[in-house]
Amino acid sequence: MKINVLLISKMERTIGILRKMIDDEDIFIIGDTVGGSLALDKIENTSPDIIIMTLGAGDTDVLSLAERIILHRPRTFVILVAEHLDVDMMQSAVKVGCHNVIELPNSPKDFSDYIKSVYNNENTRLKSLNEKDNLLWSSTVVSVFGAKGGLGKTTIAANLAVKLAEKRKKVALVDLDLQFGDIHIFMDIEPKDTITELFQEVVTPNIDSIRSYMTVHSSGVHVLCAPKSPEYAELISAEKVLSLLSMLRTYYDYVILDTAPSFSEVNMTAIESSSLIFFVTGLDISILKNSKLSISLLESLQQTDKLRVIVNRAVDMNSITINDVQKIIGYPIWSKIPSDYKVAVNALNRGVPFVSGAPNSKLSQSISELAETLISGKASFSPKENKIKKKISLFNKK
Repeated sequence: MKINVLLISKMERTIGILRKMIDDEDIFIIGDTVGGSLALDKIENTSPDIIIMTLGAGDTDVLSLAERIILHRPRTFVILVAEHLDVDMMQSAVKVGCHNVIELPNSPKDFSDYIKSVYNNENTRLKSLNEKDNLLWSSTVVSVFGAKGGLGKTTIAANLAVKLAEKRKKVALVDLDLQFGDIHIFMDIEPKDTITELFQEVVTPNIDSIRSYMTVHSSGVHVLCAPKSPEYAELISAEKVLSLLSMLRTYYDYVILDTAPSFSEVNMTAIESSSLIFFVTGLDISILKNSKLSISLLESLQQTDKLRVIVNRAVDMNSITINDVQKIIGYPIWSKIPSDYKVAVNALNRGVPFVSGAPNSKLSQSISELAETLISGKASFSPKENKIKKKISLFNKK
């Protein structure tokens, strides 16, 4: 394996640092440049496999150049390196299509390993695209989110992941309820490692190292479990989660995120990085109140284009009906999951997702419909009427 690398930086000192950090017989530095039109000429003349660019706060010209390379030279892979990486820089990079973003590693070996992992992962992805003859292929990241605990988010996330795996899709299930996540109970697995060990032991994760910290469920779903104790949650930063998701989406067809019922920095990073948000609500006035507030916040953050409202345990009651829910929260109901306490609790107690343990139940059928909608691509289209104009008061319904 021979990897030709071009270095781009405004600072000669930084070029020198990068050169010293690349010490591997398989990686060849074919040149360096300061950027701009000189960089474009150099790229055209040398056709590098990988371009390594340095990124600082407010470097819009660097991001613009990265975007141009990514769009017009899909077989040349871009790595952005920052001395100090923050959430804004990560998000800006992701917006221009660059998900290979890191702080400068501690050792030449770590840096070389990262460069090789990017090269291998990107080539694998391109090969997959060519084999499927579908240049629009991309991973689908789904955040299962709700405004309150006890809504059944984990039940939906676990069963959806298993159903997608049954359809022979490569599926990752990530428990981002970092304090009290219990996806391992629903899946009846005892993880040796969790997301905590991953980020404590691996400086610059690649897809291979991430997979080594995941537990493989009998269905084929790869599960990355939440920390084993709540105090470890603070060790998982939003930047690390963003990096994790960027890596996962290069390998898996679907990445399902089970989130905490809060607008934490980690949750917001997950939501903003997602292709779709499955927003779970229910037939309870306190839940609907929180749901309405949460949707308003998502609207202010311009995230509602990928919002899909799901009513769990959907059964019309005398006090609140499905139609009432739609009017109260101001968004159309995208899907309804029926109420079946016996099937759900039995599945939880046995640690067998009901799509496997009770495949003929109405609960399983509703999840199967969700999976089919995802696979068909229909979930990517917003409902025709994105907002319900007529709303009713939460506490003065007539």
